Amino acid sequence: MAIVTGIKGKQSYKLGPVTPEQILANHTSAVGHIETLNFTLEPTTMSLGCHVEGSSMSPFWFSLFDNGTNYCNLYKVMKASGLPKTPGFVEFTNEWLCLGFGGSVCK
Repeated sequence: MAIVTGIKGKQSYKLGPVTPEQILANHTSAVGHIETLNFTLEPTTMSLGCHVEGSSMSPFWFSLFDNGTNYCNLYKVMKASGLPKTPGFVEFTNEWLCLGFGGSVCK
């Protein structure tokens, strides 16, 4: 549950319902916009790991031009969780999967 720890450690994030398969949260931006974060967890064929899929959604169309805020929401939670430092961690994303990834300023 390192992702839960990562969310709890961030002031602008609020943890929502948590199940063994899903973690929900909200992020409130500096200007008061609320983005919804969703992490889905699935076991892998290897018993020592899992596949985590994350999404962050903003209710505003102009978030397309916000320097990758939705990607940064996910990145900051993952970084705070410590998971990127664990053996076997692989981040897989690109501009097609995560609009704004290429222009994000949180990397």
